[in-house]
Order: sequence, then C-alpha cells, then structure tokens
Amino acid sequence: MGWHPELAAAIRPFSALRPPTVHCQIAMLAIPADVLLQVYEATMGRPPFLIENLSFSDWASLVHVMQCKPQELDAKVQDFPSNIAESCRKVAIENRELSLIIAKAEKIILELHGYDLSHLDTAGHVSISQRNETFSETYINRMSLSQAELEYFRKKEAERMSNAHTELTPLTRDAGHKFAKNSPFLLLASDSWTAKAVQRVHNRLWKLDTFNYTAPISVEAYMALAAITDAEVENCRSAARNGTIYFPATRGGFDAEFPPIAELEKGKCANRPLLHQKGIPKFPANLSELKKLWNAGRPYLKCTCPSCEKNFTWFDHMIWYIIGNLDKIDPRAPSDKIRMLEFQALLRTTWRKAILAQISFIFMREYMIKIVSLLT
Repeated sequence: MGWHPELAAAIRPFSALRPPTVHCQIAMLAIPADVLLQVYEATMGRPPFLIENLSFSDWASLVHVMQCKPQELDAKVQDFPSNIAESCRKVAIENRELSLIIAKAEKIILELHGYDLSHLDTAGHVSISQRNETFSETYINRMSLSQAELEYFRKKEAERMSNAHTELTPLTRDAGHKFAKNSPFLLLASDSWTAKAVQRVHNRLWKLDTFNYTAPISVEAYMALAAITDAEVENCRSAARNGTIYFPATRGGFDAEFPPIAELEKGKCANRPLLHQKGIPKFPANLSELKKLWNAGRPYLKCTCPSCEKNFTWFDHMIWYIIGNLDKIDPRAPSDKIRMLEFQALLRTTWRKAILAQISFIFMREYMIKIVSLLT
C-alpha cells in the first residue's frame, strides 16, 4: 500500500517514509500540511518516526484538538515523541507474545469457572525479553557506515524486529465455531495489533478468529469523529457503570438508515438493519455464554428478516470498514476528503446515538478487562 494520492502534496517532505495504514491516511487528510510537517519534525528526523507509527486514534485525537482546543495543538504534537519509543517497544513484545499472554489469562478465567483448559497446556511461559539484533554491534561498527546509512539500517532493523514475530489471527469463514471450546475469547490485544491484523482481511474485523475484537478506535477518536462533548462522555461512563442498555433486543431496534450488511460483504442480507445492544447476563451458564460475556452492552446491526442467518455485524466493525472504504458512503463524491466529511456529518447527526452507545460499551469492556487484570 502506498500513499493516498490526495496526500501527495502534503507528504512531500517525508514521502520516503513507510506509508501508514489507510485509516491513518484518511485521518491525515483532515490535517493541514503544516501540521503534518510539524508532526514529522517532532522527532528531529530520527526513527521511530511519528508518521509511520501513530495510530488512527492518535491522528483522530489530533484532529479533535485542532477543532476543539487549538491552543493545545503544539503541546499535543510535542507529547507524541515522549511516548513513541516505548509504544514501539511494547508493540514489538506484543507481536511476539500475544498468544501466550492471552492463553495465560484465559487459563485463569476458565479455571475459576471450572471449565476444561487442556487445550491451553501448550501455551508455555511468557517472556518479555527483547530479541537479539540480526548483526552484532561490533560487526556493524566495522562496516564503516555513513550516518545516513546507519540511520536507515537501524530503522529497517527495528521494522524487522517488530514484524518478524507478528502472529496474525487466521481468516475464518464459519461463524459458528467462534465461540467453540478452543477458540480464544479474551481481548487483550492492543489497538495497534488489531489495526495491523485486520489489514490481512481487508479491514473486515468479523473475519478474525473471534467476534470479540473491537475496532481500534479510542473514545477520543470517536469524540473527534462525531463531535462528542466531554459531558456526553461522562454520561456514557455513568451508563457503563450502571449497566444501562439504550437499545435492548427486546424492543424495536434503532433505525438510522444504516447500510445493508450486503454492502460490507457480498452474500449478506441486502435489507437495511436496525441497531440493538447486547444485554448483560446475570451469570454465564456455560462456556459459550462466558465467551459472549465480553460483548455485554455492545451495539450491533441486525436485519428484521425472520430466520435470516446473514444479518449480523457489530456496529463498530461497520464503522471501521467504511472508514477504509469511503466509496460506500458516496461513490460519486469528488474526493475522499469530501467522503470523510460526509461520513463525519452522518456520525454527528443520524448515527450520533449509536456512537454514544458504542462509547458506553467501550467503558463496559474496560471495566471487564480491569477485573481480568486483577485476577491475572
């Protein structure tokens, strides 16, 4: 994947850098060229480069600051470099160890509920040690590399170490097995890992090995996309603490002219879906319900067709897919900049209630993960 053509002029000073994901580039379209240059120069031209490593949520949060708190823009940009090296280090560890980290936590949860965990016996032990470099420091020093050559080599070496052990989840075609005995269910992957993994399935999050993945969009990013206020976020946090469900499946769904699921994937239902939220079970009665517990309060889209088996997707999965495929919004629009503005207008008006429900769910999921952290 290369650079988005609409960014050609803005990225000229750093066009040689590795292009970020399509979602990051879409967010960058909303940022003036001088601010993009400011972000690039924040690391003094040295890796790890912010342009290559900032997430979609990072870019969206920058847009939020520009729109709502412009006086804080410089501080926001300068804050990124202080965290980027540590973020890259954590990503490299996660790429190597994620399956082991999840297996260790799932063992504890399954054991507490008395379920069989023999399928996790081969998980081994988690090691957070860094992988050795490809070449020894002594050898590299004897190569008499120029400063430019050395910096380029270090940059590529960091990329190799980050990517070499990335264990991406397999593609899945059969939805029925995703809550089966041996399928994973704890969502401990970072947004960075998820954003990278989902590229392999063309940004269709529902194609990964479990339905429990959430779109790698932070609360602050949703605030930027849908112009959500701090007061509204606090209301969402209260709703999460109280277990408030605004669109339960027992009532008529929320109709906001959501796109048919067939527009996300061929072969799915072509009728317009309604939005509901998953209920909050009192206690999981079996392993399948335990695995579904992590989606309590989650907004989802479902058509009204009786006995339709091709009619379901999480609301945030749809949001993530559309951002990466903006032609689904308006194929006749002259540019992706316009399409993204149209999409944001949709989020700020017709779909606003759905976004608020999604933010409430994010807080619910955070509370559940905190409990897992205490147990493990």
